[in-house]
Amino acid sequence: MNTKQINTYVSDIIEDIKNNGDKAVFKYIKKFDNADLSKKGYKVSQKVIADAAKRVPKSLKNVIKSSYLNILSYHKYEYSQIKKRWNYVKNGLKVGQFYTPIESAGVYVPGGRFPYPSTVIMTAIPAVAAGVKRIVMVTPPKNMNDVVLFTAKLCGIEEIYCIGGIAAVAALAYGTKTVKKVDMIVGPGNAYVDEAKRQVFGYVGIDALAGPTEVVIIADKDVPVDYVFADIMAQAEHDPGAKIYLLCESAKKISEIKKLLPEEVLKQLKTEFCSLNKAVDIANNIAPEHLELLVKNYQVLLKSIKNAGAIFAGYQTPTASGDYWAGPSHVLPTNGSAKFSSGLSVMTFLKRSTYIEMSKNNKMAYKIIADFAQAESMQYHKKSAEVRYLNSDPLNQMKRENTEHRKRR
Repeated sequence: MNTKQINTYVSDIIEDIKNNGDKAVFKYIKKFDNADLSKKGYKVSQKVIADAAKRVPKSLKNVIKSSYLNILSYHKYEYSQIKKRWNYVKNGLKVGQFYTPIESAGVYVPGGRFPYPSTVIMTAIPAVAAGVKRIVMVTPPKNMNDVVLFTAKLCGIEEIYCIGGIAAVAALAYGTKTVKKVDMIVGPGNAYVDEAKRQVFGYVGIDALAGPTEVVIIADKDVPVDYVFADIMAQAEHDPGAKIYLLCESAKKISEIKKLLPEEVLKQLKTEFCSLNKAVDIANNIAPEHLELLVKNYQVLLKSIKNAGAIFAGYQTPTASGDYWAGPSHVLPTNGSAKFSSGLSVMTFLKRSTYIEMSKNNKMAYKIIADFAQAESMQYHKKSAEVRYLNSDPLNQMKRENTEHRKRR
């Protein structure tokens, strides 16, 4: 399908679910996932979740718990560094701002080529650290395996729905008899999920619109070839549409690496022989989701990096460290959007309110407000200020003017 066809296709499904609720949801689960859940429903029971958790090997549980604790620690620390509330007082005016968490969030975990328990952690934990009270997970039936359910349980997610794609986004956005609507939807997905998120944005919040995953690798002449080879292959492993850029100061190194790569990966790879400074300029223009600095003196380059979702510094830091364990969420801006947006974090789940408190003694401020309103011909804006600072009683005057205005009409 082309973009216009996808737009219409997605819109039709969203409208169907808005109008027909669960009936439509069951229809699309049957159509896209070949699963008939009309009798037992698509909400996953606590027993199913608990039983799944019991079947996960202890060694794997320990791996996931280690990742969970590291990522939770990072986001709790991030939350602690945010100034939640501030204000200042000047000339009888008290102004400031404060942050509060959204009340509910829907976490979309894609089915994709593999199950993704890491996405459960990377989307849910920032919400947990931000203080979101209700976190809902949706994922396609094929993704309902023991490891994904155990990971959701570990993150404290009690509401899980066996639904994916456009239907999942629509159900979260508008609600059905089974699913209560949420305030925000986060998590990566395919082009159809992305379009669905775009169409429901405004009725609910979304984290971002995700494109194909991408990495820019800046490498110096001394970089170990096997490091670059492994990191390129790791990126290609995501998806045949994954974008890979290798910017290296050694033409010989580029040639050595390319000889090791399979033909299908070479088709995804773009290389450029250039200085490290030039490589930084190119990377800033691409604004990649992932930026690897496989450079001995990477600290020098860091000062010039302006646009990147996540930076992986030094020979010893593969992108996979951010995918699974290091701390920051791996849900990051793609398609150059790192020029104006950031990755999923605690801040994604916080909303900012401003606070204004005026004093009745601040007549100068009221006069300025009234005069500004007059300049825009907003008479009742003007009077809302005047009624608070004029010694005369403007109320009767407003009534008279309002009466005269009605008579003229």
